[in-house]
Amino acid sequence: MTIRLDEGIINSVDRFITEWMVEDKIPGVSISIVDKKGIKYSQGYGSRQLKGNLPATEDTLYGIGSCSKSFAALAVMQLVEKGLIELDELIAEHLPVDFGSQKVTVQDLLTHSSGMPSLAVSELLIDRLIGMDERGTPMGGLGDFYRHLNGAVDEIAAEPGQRFFYFNSGYTLLGELVRKLSGMPFEHYVGENILAPLRMDRSTYSKEDFESDSDVMTPYFMQKEGPEATPIPLRELGYAPGGLMSSVNELANYLVMNMNGGTFEDKKLLDDELLSSMHEPYIDRPSGAYGYGWSVDDFMGKKFVGHGGSIAVSTAYIGFTRECGVALLVNTAPSTSPQQVAKACLSIAEGRDHTEDVSYFKRRERMRSLSGEYHSYRGLKRAKVEGLGGVLKLTFLERLEQETYALVPEHKLLEDYRFYAVMADGTKEPVVFDVNDNGIDLYIGRWKLHKI
Repeated sequence: MTIRLDEGIINSVDRFITEWMVEDKIPGVSISIVDKKGIKYSQGYGSRQLKGNLPATEDTLYGIGSCSKSFAALAVMQLVEKGLIELDELIAEHLPVDFGSQKVTVQDLLTHSSGMPSLAVSELLIDRLIGMDERGTPMGGLGDFYRHLNGAVDEIAAEPGQRFFYFNSGYTLLGELVRKLSGMPFEHYVGENILAPLRMDRSTYSKEDFESDSDVMTPYFMQKEGPEATPIPLRELGYAPGGLMSSVNELANYLVMNMNGGTFEDKKLLDDELLSSMHEPYIDRPSGAYGYGWSVDDFMGKKFVGHGGSIAVSTAYIGFTRECGVALLVNTAPSTSPQQVAKACLSIAEGRDHTEDVSYFKRRERMRSLSGEYHSYRGLKRAKVEGLGGVLKLTFLERLEQETYALVPEHKLLEDYRFYAVMADGTKEPVVFDVNDNGIDLYIGRWKLHKI
């Protein structure tokens, strides 16, 4: 364990993560918090394996899912720096792909803006490899992948560069591009040119290396009855989009490199300007802009570059500003995403109020405060309000028939507690919660209901 934070902040981070784990029934978590000089705090919580009650540590290897994309993007940019490829070159000039009349470039794949929607290859393979589902689509190797991709040309829904569709298969293509241009298997190229210079010596794409390591997580699929151990869903087709396994301590080195203009210790992995271009926004989406293998948004009043990842039974988040960064790894897929928790921990580490910085938690607390049972005057009309994803569900508890409505908030942070319900005829019925000194009153249609 590395500590460069004061004890009070560490206690706050520890308490926050522990409460999250208890609430979401998470087996194991690891975190590292860094600045430009290195690790400020790293720790493991809970169990990397429940059966033997083996502890999670800061060196435990997890599947980092789509956090792998920035490694693939970095490999591509190294090839750009070497003059082996240009970002505006057509991918069809290098690989046997068919995008019809669409002129899809390397940059279009880096930014998920090729115009091709998701083809569910990752979902298909993950379900197959953890033994949860079989979708009956051939995907045994690269030939099947290309047939699946090229057969979907009519699925293209936008001109390149015009619309964001998160497209894992695009990163599989980028991995193949790295293989072809470098003359090395993708995982070997990344190992020699990225992982080795960063001293990420245990990070790997290899299932054999992972399983032979002495400190690895057991992946768990979250069932209603509790976490169920599964195989690690590693697949060669998924190496570039989501196949890397790493620890928070080794990811800390990666974050430090990104925060220091491409330099780690005495090693320069990429030109400052090229690395900076990876962290720029190129295409908008509802959750923020996207760069080259990174999401780009604002956090704590600063530019924040990050990415989440999931392989269904292991989830992750990495992100950084110019001054601080965080890596958070989990051996299941919890209800509250690692992205929200990682950002909250970074806010706490900076001595800030995480509920002000991470709107998710302020919104969640307000939604929870509204949940419960409501009665009209003398209890003649009764209703129940409960959370349902990003909305509330209102159910009138009638003896003969129950009416249920989804309550959609008018504002993201519920500042005025105003919602609306869509009625059967399509009209929007205003729903207002009056939060006052005496409690909470609910107004909908003819009714005024009191929270009990």
